[in-house]
Amino acid sequence: MKSFDLVAACVADMEEVGYSVPAIEADTSDCDWSYTIGLHRTFDHPELILIGLDAPLAGAVLEYLCQQVVDGVEFAPSSATGFGPLRLRFRTVDGIFRSHSEWFGLGRELLARYGEAWPPTLQVLWADRDGDYPVRPGDPSWMLRQPLLAEI
Repeated sequence: MKSFDLVAACVADMEEVGYSVPAIEADTSDCDWSYTIGLHRTFDHPELILIGLDAPLAGAVLEYLCQQVVDGVEFAPSSATGFGPLRLRFRTVDGIFRSHSEWFGLGRELLARYGEAWPPTLQVLWADRDGDYPVRPGDPSWMLRQPLLAEI
């Protein structure tokens, strides 16, 4: 999909349901991710990002979580939930990642059209088979699977 088409699709989603969930397939040197655009604007809820699962699965998880937000659920740092067998936790994304990283490039571009900066965001962390989550940014055992963008 061309960049312009993706922006138009996100705008249409935001107008129709109040949010959009782009799922990004990374190149071979990175991992896929998905994030929300519009939860903060429409529902006064932090945006969500999920890194390291295949893009279609990450998008499906976030669509599920978005529907919960629409239904009145509020996710907060350190809260937990699940999606099928996946165990999920939430951590606050550090401001430097929100404002300067490529993780939210499309979202920042889209919200700039409304005169808005990228809002507070929660990273949705998934547990590995052993039930472990990333604990600190830059941890080499997680860096290529699920980089941690959270505040320390």
